[in-house]
Amino acid sequence: MDRMPVLIASLSLFALLLFGCTAPPETPALNDSEEPEQENISEGVNYSNKTTAGRPKGIMFMIEYENTTGLSNFVNEMDKRDISGLLMVSPEFVNSNCGDIKQVIKHDVEIVACNVESPFWDAPYDEQKERIIEMTEGIENCTGEPVRIVSSRYFASDMNTIKVAEELGIPYVTARGTTNTKATVYQPEGYNVSVLSVSNIPWVLFEYGSLCDYSFYERAGTPENMSEELRRAVEPLSEKEKERYGKYHRISPVSHTRIGGLLRPWNDMWLEFWDTTDVEWVGLDEFMENPDWRMPLWQLPINKNAPYTAEKIRPLTPYEEEEKVQNPCAAPGIGSDGNASAQYVGDRIVMYHNGQGEMCLEAMDFLETVNYTVETHLENETGFESELNSLIDAYGESKGKSSSYGYYPIIFVKNKSYSGFGDQIKNEILEGISE
Repeated sequence: MDRMPVLIASLSLFALLLFGCTAPPETPALNDSEEPEQENISEGVNYSNKTTAGRPKGIMFMIEYENTTGLSNFVNEMDKRDISGLLMVSPEFVNSNCGDIKQVIKHDVEIVACNVESPFWDAPYDEQKERIIEMTEGIENCTGEPVRIVSSRYFASDMNTIKVAEELGIPYVTARGTTNTKATVYQPEGYNVSVLSVSNIPWVLFEYGSLCDYSFYERAGTPENMSEELRRAVEPLSEKEKERYGKYHRISPVSHTRIGGLLRPWNDMWLEFWDTTDVEWVGLDEFMENPDWRMPLWQLPINKNAPYTAEKIRPLTPYEEEEKVQNPCAAPGIGSDGNASAQYVGDRIVMYHNGQGEMCLEAMDFLETVNYTVETHLENETGFESELNSLIDAYGESKGKSSSYGYYPIIFVKNKSYSGFGDQIKNEILEGISE
């Protein structure tokens, strides 16, 4: 496979932290019954290979604290399917991978500022405020975009989190799930902050984990186990479920992208789920429309289940032994800030590649046929990355398969640059050098 958005795989100082699930607490007493029913299109519609048993609104959560290798692949696959997403990261991780994060958010992905060290449950107001300001300012200094949703380890929040978000003008916070696989939106009365209570796993073997690949993987679960639960999650809500949990059908699946984006069996599971179920993938604002419940702040259910202990972390297959997703023509290491010292390449074609993958090999064959000065560089050459990044800075966005230089080969011709290769790129290059 030749394709993968450009993101640097640099190790973070933060270990991958556990995000878990929940058992449902007592049902809230106030249901906002005045909102219109969510559309149900389970009958009379043909979605080819997709199931049509119901159409929940969905938004993908991604979590990453180690590196951007799996993240880049996961975002690439989401982008091909027009799937919106949320990326939970710490400001420290963002600042260590700023160039990559700025590329990620171009693909309909919104950043969730997350306190990875500990949950916010019962943390004092002033302590939470100080950390949330630190998180949002640290992330915004990189992205230039306002942070609109905050979280902490285990998706945790409490009344103080909501009060801080209200004071700082942050419209959304996450909460540990309270309604099984259904994601639920709570609206505290008197506040301009909505709470997203995430989807959980009700299956007893994996209970107390969010609907997340990591929750299954670390508990000796398989991709098939998760696929089964995901498909259960998209089934229409029963009348009893609507009465108990709220009538709007929403799901918020989660991937730790070092698993879902890099381990082949888990990545295949996600691709199959996306391609064979009918979920209305939407952005954050649309997902949070029409709260399930409106109630006083003190009445919001808070789930603090987090029984993670070392003896419960038992993957069936060690991480190092799992088959990894292979992208031989992907362009790792591109996207960092270059020195912007390069100028246009002039009257020559300059190609950067790694000599592998269908697109790279096709481009190499093509360049052997052109009557024009050609210069090629392999990624194992000294200075390859710095020289390439300098040209990227000089040229700006690329044409072709990826505007953010996500695929090899990367080709510069006169005042244009191309990422990836195919007939259209070949024709544009030929037209450019004939002018």
